[in-house]
Amino acid sequence: MKKTKLFAILAVLCLLIGSAYAVAKLMPAVVDENKCIGCGDCVKKCPEGAISLNDEGIAVVDKEKCTGCGKCVKACPVEAVSVE
Repeated sequence: MKKTKLFAILAVLCLLIGSAYAVAKLMPAVVDENKCIGCGDCVKKCPEGAISLNDEGIAVVDKEKCTGCGKCVKACPVEAVSVE
């Protein structure tokens, strides 16, 4: 009986963690191209490698890699990055 209860608790936790990850994937970072100064701070802070600078020096987010963690948002000195 104890093992069944433990299994149920673990299953619920896994669902919650998975759901939180899925929600974060639905809200990737977005860059306001008019505000971006191309400093690269967001690129350096992204743990997933989801941000790069394009040929014009503007940050671009790879929505497939972005987990929506928000570290890039905190790193941007001109508030050009947001998570919506």
